Amino acid sequence: MFLLLAVPILIIALAAVCYKKDASFKGLESDEHPLKSLYPLASVIYDIIKKNKKEDIFGNTDALREIYVDERPENALKKQGCKCIASALVVLALTFFVCFLYTFSRESILTDNNRLKRNEAGKGDEKYNLILKSVLTDEQDFTVRVSERELKGEELEKLKADARYYIDKMIFAQNESAECVRGKINLITEIPGTSVRINWTDDNSWFLSVDGKVKNKDYTEPVPATLHAELTYFDEVWDYDRDIMIYPPYVTEEDLFLEELDKSLEDADIATRTENYFELPLKVGDKELSWNEEEDNTPVLFLVLGLIAAGAVLPAMKQDIHKKQKKRVEQMMQDYPDIISKFVMLITAGMTCRGAWNKICSDYQKKRKRDEEGKGKKPSDKRTGMRFAYEEMLISDREMQLGIPEVKVYERFGTRCSVPAYNRFGTLLARNIKRGSSGIIEILESESKESFAERRENVRKKGEETGTKLLLPMFGMLILVIAIVVVPAFSSF
Repeated sequence: MFLLLAVPILIIALAAVCYKKDASFKGLESDEHPLKSLYPLASVIYDIIKKNKKEDIFGNTDALREIYVDERPENALKKQGCKCIASALVVLALTFFVCFLYTFSRESILTDNNRLKRNEAGKGDEKYNLILKSVLTDEQDFTVRVSERELKGEELEKLKADARYYIDKMIFAQNESAECVRGKINLITEIPGTSVRINWTDDNSWFLSVDGKVKNKDYTEPVPATLHAELTYFDEVWDYDRDIMIYPPYVTEEDLFLEELDKSLEDADIATRTENYFELPLKVGDKELSWNEEEDNTPVLFLVLGLIAAGAVLPAMKQDIHKKQKKRVEQMMQDYPDIISKFVMLITAGMTCRGAWNKICSDYQKKRKRDEEGKGKKPSDKRTGMRFAYEEMLISDREMQLGIPEVKVYERFGTRCSVPAYNRFGTLLARNIKRGSSGIIEILESESKESFAERRENVRKKGEETGTKLLLPMFGMLILVIAIVVVPAFSSF
């Protein structure tokens, strides 16, 4: 049981030790990396996976480069891997902790090896499922019924009874049928949920004991008999008669032993009925008994569910990457008309392509800095106000400053964006450098008009999708309104 608690404690301890040694993950955004305190420990596990060249299970490097455009792809992959590993560690730690709490809080029903707690008077009888082990029997499930504690000088309320159809169904459950009775007859005294009561009369005493055992030990031939009971329902009383045929019993040594055990349990129950505990017999005749509780596999179930949840972390993280990629493309397509229109305006004003490119990047950096200062963001919140298209342009601008040929920069920009519109834009600029600037303004203006039209179309589609999603809650509200109007109308009838 303590092993279940040791695992989460060990994870926390290792995280604390590793955190002191590795400070490379400080400064991460809390919204993006809520479990960053576990990243140093996760980094150790990630390095082991990386040595086996299995780090690609955490995501595709190209996809992460597109999402985390301002980071090196290997660093982005490591952070994504540590995020997955940290989430799995938390799930496992919580699973072990829940298993520990369940095991620790579960109250044992068996004390001193043979004592069962008896219910207080008025709370009903209690059935305990135990495991019986003796000389004649292997370990087997055994149900012990312990009646509620009886108060001295007070009679217990009679149990509710059954109707004829229910009696016919239940009393011969341990026999083939009413025409072939060999074993115990279940003399039920109540039917759940009714006020019908059954009183088995003394007319049955010549072939039936009060506990339902058939007195057929000395029989050699079938003997006919009639079961008789009185059924009461408030002040009304009627008879129940059922013809049966009693056959000789099938008796084995184990049957005799279990019969003797039932008698011993009954005597012990009667003898200790006014006490708080019921003591199970440790010996029947010359046969010793041992009692054990049934195994509770609930912690194992929790553990299996926890392992499944931990295994689901990786595909969930990959799905998150796909969602971020989709949002990136949507954002870039949203910014595309603005970028094209700015570029056309600057080119028309007499700037070169490189100058217009640098001007757009410079304006973006200033605007982002103003937004961060206005919202009071910390310097560590690097992704605040990030626009993927402009970030890709910044990379290209730095490449040109490093001396990479302008044609190659534009071509790499289009390939790196992996969006058809930007690929077309980069190819257009590269061709302009190679062949001259003749007609570039007209081509860009045409591209700008098409991009604005495409953005309007995308907005319209988004509106239609949102309207479709709202149909379900609107339909639910319609049903609720109809119910509010119709139900009182029908109730008035």
